[in-house]
Amino acid sequence: MKETTTKKVSVVIPTYNGKHLLEKHLPAVVGCLRDEDEIIIVDDCGTDNTHEFLQKEYKLSEGPEEKMWLGKVTGKKIAVTLVQTHKNLRFAGACNVGVQVAQNELIFLLNNDVSPKKDVLTHLLPYFDEPDCFAVGCKEFEQDESGEVSGRNLLWFERGRFMHSKARTMTSGETAWVSGGSGLFDREKWVLLGGFDKRFYPAYWEDIDLSFRAQKKGWKVLFDENAVVYHKHESTHADVFGQKRIDRMSLKNGTAFILKHASGKQYLQYLIWKPYWFFRLFKILY
Repeated sequence: MKETTTKKVSVVIPTYNGKHLLEKHLPAVVGCLRDEDEIIIVDDCGTDNTHEFLQKEYKLSEGPEEKMWLGKVTGKKIAVTLVQTHKNLRFAGACNVGVQVAQNELIFLLNNDVSPKKDVLTHLLPYFDEPDCFAVGCKEFEQDESGEVSGRNLLWFERGRFMHSKARTMTSGETAWVSGGSGLFDREKWVLLGGFDKRFYPAYWEDIDLSFRAQKKGWKVLFDENAVVYHKHESTHADVFGQKRIDRMSLKNGTAFILKHASGKQYLQYLIWKPYWFFRLFKILY
């Protein structure tokens, strides 16, 4: 698919104590961008030397607002903005801050441990020539192109709960949701939807919810097998919360998703199956 759109891209990267990851992966991010694109890094109350590293790398100076610094990529017309949050907002909140600051029509959400291929935008951008495109997800390789792959997703309702998994095949087409870790989004539509819902704080289900709401409006949520990124998974929620708490958060937010989106029939099934899930998950979670 040939790039035709003239829309510019704002990369939004949330980070928390991720200076070592930014050092490793930002060169690939810069390499995939064009003149007039921009990079927005949201430092979510980290305590490492992220600010100092970015200030040296991109010659940051104070911006128009508190806790904002502006710079640029040497040799390219790419602006760099660093925003520091006033409190720890976690992934969804930090992404929302970055989108608010963004100046361009398209938002490329990337985790701080993701390196995109140089041609990734060539594959993603043409979809946004269509007015009903909301988001397009990338094909994520864990290490290299012979390893674990993900990016296209499935969502279904079973035994009183919404279930999700990655798709069996990673071929281009519709997807249940676009991951917040590597996806291109229409900023105007994002703003109309209100971005990531705070009820899914601190993590899990927020990107599923956003895509679900977009699809309910008739907007397309897609996946492109040729838009490749390498997601090293060096920055994980398990490092911060521990696996037990992660499992509880995922269950809690899965229930919040049901309460928000279930039809009357689905909600009745949720109530019927609730004791089953309680006893099945009790030993795992506690």
